[in-house]
Amino acid sequence: MKCSDYTILVAEDNPGLRRVYEKSLSAEGYKLILAESGARALAELHEAPVDLFITDVQMETMNALELLPILKHDFPILPVIVVSGRYDGMEEDFHKKGFDNVETFFQKPFRMDLLKQKIRQVLKIDAGAGKS
Repeated sequence: MKCSDYTILVAEDNPGLRRVYEKSLSAEGYKLILAESGARALAELHEAPVDLFITDVQMETMNALELLPILKHDFPILPVIVVSGRYDGMEEDFHKKGFDNVETFFQKPFRMDLLKQKIRQVLKIDAGAGKS
C-alpha cells in the first residue's frame, strides 16, 4: 500500500504546528484531517475512517488524557502517536493508565523525518512504496 491509501488525523491546538504537519505529511501523500482540539478530533473520528491518530497531549476543551479512554473504548484498534512539549514520565504514565493503543511518544521539538519513519512503521508501509 502507498501513503495515499492512508488517512491520518492530527489533533494539535497550535496553528503553526498544524501547518507543519499539513505541509510535511501531505507532501508524503497522506490524506490528512486536522483538528484544533481533542473534542474536534473525536467528532472527526465519528465522521470518517482514520488509519492513524496523532495527538498533542495538552489541548483546550479535551486533552489527550481525557481523549484516550474514549478512543480505547470506541476505536480500540486505532493506532495513536502522542506528542508533548514537556511531560516527564509521559510514557510510563500512559502505560499505567492502560493506553495500549499508543504506539510511540515524541517530545517537542522533534524531527519530522523521524515521525514520518514511525508513521510508515505503524502503518506498515514499505519504505520503497511510492507517495501516490
